[in-house]
Parts: sequence; structure tokens; C-alpha cells
Amino acid sequence: MSRSGRSDPELYRLKVARLEGLCRRRFAEFGCHGWEHVERVRALAAAIGRREGADLAVVDASAIFHDAMRSEDDHALASAKFAESALLSEGFSAGFASAVYGAVSSHSFSAGRSAETVEAKVLADADRLDAMGAIGIYRTVQYNLEHGFPAERVAQHIREKLLKLPSLMHTAGAREMAMRRLPALQSYLSALESELLDASSSR
Repeated sequence: MSRSGRSDPELYRLKVARLEGLCRRRFAEFGCHGWEHVERVRALAAAIGRREGADLAVVDASAIFHDAMRSEDDHALASAKFAESALLSEGFSAGFASAVYGAVSSHSFSAGRSAETVEAKVLADADRLDAMGAIGIYRTVQYNLEHGFPAERVAQHIREKLLKLPSLMHTAGAREMAMRRLPALQSYLSALESELLDASSSR
């Protein structure tokens, strides 16, 4: 129960637009980690969360906040702290804020923290799914353009990280979705590496 006397899910329905606004101003509309990424993660997390019986208010709040502090070195932990503080200031219960904190702090592939709750597993899976398939290719190219990396770096990222993601999914639903997205990555990587080889051999 929130401090307002309402249930946390009820309060969330009333406050979600405000929380969206609080986070959205921290993002560009488009980009590898733009607001478009957040919206896709929200949709994926909702679909996986329903199948897993997760608390959908916690899942959605976690998705909104998960990259809010992306510029920080440990963005997952910084985003979790920001989420917890914001939720408590908006009147949510300590339990709700803590659940969101746990999910956000453990969602990152590179942070190395384990997802312990079903909501944390759902968020991590949704975030990883958005790095796969045609969208994953789109985002990888975006990231490399944003950081001035060459095409070889795209191939390396797909080969060394993205192709491993299906085995890292926590939930059965996410694993199924990941396997459907895997062929697009494999096909693109094969074509990209072949064309890079053609370019290097012609010099």
C-alpha cells in the first residue's frame, strides 16, 4: 500500500504520465538508447511480464527508468537510485520502490548483477531482446555511428555479444522470441563479414 492509502498499482496508473515526463526529458527521441528504445522495452516487458505473472506496474516503472542515467559509468545502478528516490517522493511504498530498484539495478548485461525477482528477469530479458533481430542491427549501427566506430566494430559486437543473448534469457517466453530474432542477426553478420572481406582483399 502506498503512503497515499491507494494500492501501488492504482497510484501508478495515476502517476505514470508524470513519471514518463520525468524520465523522457533525459532522452533523445531517437538513437541507440533513445526514448524509442524505452518504449520498445516497455512493450516487450509487458508481454513477457503477463506470461510470467509479474507485477506489471513494477515492470513498467522499471522499463521507464532503466536507462534514465545512461551517461553514468554504472548506468544501471545510477538509474535504480534515481528511480527509487523519484518513486518514494511520489508517494509509492518502500516495497514498490525497492522492487523497481532491484529490477533496474540488475538489468544491464555488462554490470554483472544477477536478476533475482521475476520483475528483474522480465526487464533484463526485454532489454536484451531489443538488442536482437532487425531492431538489434538498427541499434548496433546507430551506436557505432554515434561513437564514430567503423563497420568492423558492428560485426564484432554482433559476433561477440548479440549472438550469445538467447542463452542469457531468464524466461521461456523471451527465449522463444530471441530464437525468432536470431536468424536476422546471423544472416546480416554473414553478409557484413563477407563484404568486409571483399573490401579488404581488393586493396
